[in-house]
Amino acid sequence: MVRINTMAEDRMRSKGYMSFLIIFMGLIALLDNYLSLIETDAVGYIIAEFGMTLPEFTLWQGIFGIAAFLVFILSWFADLWGRKIGILILVLVMSVSALLIGLIGDISVWIFFILYAILILGTNVNLWTIPISEESPAKNRAINGSVAFLIGLIPLYAVIGIPIAENLGWTWMYGLFGIFGLVILVMWFFMKETKRWETDRADLKTRMGNYKESVKLLNKRDWLFVIISGAIYIFWNTSFKMMTTTVSIYFQDVIGLDAETWTSSYTFAGLSTILGALTIGIIMEKLGRIFALIYCSLGAAISILGLAFVYSPVFLILTYFFMASFLGFLLVYITEMFATKIRATGLGLALTLSRIGYVVGPLLGTALLPDVASAATLGTFQMYYVVAAVIILLPLLSFIWNKYETKSKTLETIQEEVKE
Repeated sequence: MVRINTMAEDRMRSKGYMSFLIIFMGLIALLDNYLSLIETDAVGYIIAEFGMTLPEFTLWQGIFGIAAFLVFILSWFADLWGRKIGILILVLVMSVSALLIGLIGDISVWIFFILYAILILGTNVNLWTIPISEESPAKNRAINGSVAFLIGLIPLYAVIGIPIAENLGWTWMYGLFGIFGLVILVMWFFMKETKRWETDRADLKTRMGNYKESVKLLNKRDWLFVIISGAIYIFWNTSFKMMTTTVSIYFQDVIGLDAETWTSSYTFAGLSTILGALTIGIIMEKLGRIFALIYCSLGAAISILGLAFVYSPVFLILTYFFMASFLGFLLVYITEMFATKIRATGLGLALTLSRIGYVVGPLLGTALLPDVASAATLGTFQMYYVVAAVIILLPLLSFIWNKYETKSKTLETIQEEVKE
């Protein structure tokens, strides 16, 4: 144990570099979060542009969402060629596709959805969590991850999305952040490869020349956790996708909220995600990861039901708060549970499974949502949100197979204990 702790201390970076890394990874998280959530306000413009109904949009959203299953390729690159190269490819995938939507996304529905499919290949991959997890001391790992996550949760999508659409056109709701992504790549040149990856690079280069070989590095325990974490991610992705695609239409066209009230409510919902990121880091460090999962799952389910049956924007705010907390838990816990040599691959496999939510969520919308949203369709939307609430409770079933607590443990200690 002494040797393990000494090795961990030897790998520690300076405070200045860790501050830089947290900011850079936070800006990548901001790019990711914006491009993931801008569709909430963009959906209405897209439907109007291409003459679609909401169920038709969710149908094509689900079909093209299949492309997101290729996410494992990005994670494989991060294990084979290093975290720095993985981050570069990730940012380019998101930024270039978003910029192209800005330039040519309104030419045809097919061009838009093809570019959209490439875009979502890069969103919610969360490779930015790995450098922070691998470079942070054990006592600061959850806090550092939460700070970067907090930066990513600045709700620019709620504040600038509609003004951009009204002044430049809806495609530039995506396009401007494509430019943003390319600009922040300047910081990439100052990023260092993680010391943990450098330590294992010879073995990784030898054994991961192809993806098949990298997958062979996973043992039975790793595969079990891939399935468990992937399933939890599926449920989160499905439920949140159901929310983000419809809440704007629900509150404005069904509940009757005026545009100004909706914008302010949505902005507060976005700000609540920051509070969610701050509090979940503290909860995980003080009360543990297991308690955090229970807290997030129950809180999100209750909030979604309140949104459906109380109609108050307060429950929209609470839903985003708990969903952000849930994601914060996932980003920390999943990266902790895999050994360094298979961390990005394991995360990539879990994220590949999570992409099922990119298909199931929209297809549930196609099956359950009405063609025209109005006050008369309130009952249909309520049923839709009840389904979303039940889905976000399903992660609690994971305790049947896994209750391992990682609080305050080094990555080396976790790696040794999960082998037992």
